[in-house]
Amino acid sequence: MPIKLAVLPFLLVVLVIGSSLTAMAQDSLPEAKHAAIIFPYPMYSEKWRSSIGLTLLTTPEDITEAVRVRVPSIDFRVLRRINDHFMAEGRINSQILQNQLAVGIQYVLPLTDRLFLSAGAGVGYWFGFLTVEGFNSKGSGWLTYPNLSVGYRTKSNLLITARAQSSINLYYKAFNGNEELSSGKVFYNGETFTIALEQPFYHHKHLTLAFSAINNYFYWQTWLLFYRVNRKIFYPQITVGFIL
Repeated sequence: MPIKLAVLPFLLVVLVIGSSLTAMAQDSLPEAKHAAIIFPYPMYSEKWRSSIGLTLLTTPEDITEAVRVRVPSIDFRVLRRINDHFMAEGRINSQILQNQLAVGIQYVLPLTDRLFLSAGAGVGYWFGFLTVEGFNSKGSGWLTYPNLSVGYRTKSNLLITARAQSSINLYYKAFNGNEELSSGKVFYNGETFTIALEQPFYHHKHLTLAFSAINNYFYWQTWLLFYRVNRKIFYPQITVGFIL
């Protein structure tokens, strides 16, 4: 039931908006002025696009007390063109002790030559470990991420994206020594709202700068501190990426 309630609105949005606005999309899509990873541009002539960067997450002091996780996470993303409206996406986040691999698909719809819309969903597998003196912990789990993005291209070709994403927990398993904690309970985990800017940076390189407001019961980068609390926790996150 939680998955159906969370995914259904996204499917309805795609069907309603797609059927009513497809006629507005131009037969010849407007050419991209520069590369983008988050902005909901269709993939044009190129088949692949990728970026490399860092994300910086801050954990709340009232939850983690003296333990503040401020180690940047490597953020690698790749896009693969399927056709004029569909593209596949992959993402790797790694802090060594905690990591996530995610894949998904996006449907992109140009509304005008400046306004773009996309909707999609992805699934992520996270895993982590801490095996030092006094600790022998391992954890892993599955999450799914329905999402919706609206992008606006300014006259100066600055790409502005607003993205809303839900998080749904599918499975979790953790070991602390010989003790095991696992759960196959599906539950709505929370949401993330992102504002992203993408623009030319140096010569033919392009830069992504994004701020995300993560509001989740459980976030995979904090699995070493706790699994799930009885209220949503706010995590601010900054992402910087260089499109390759």
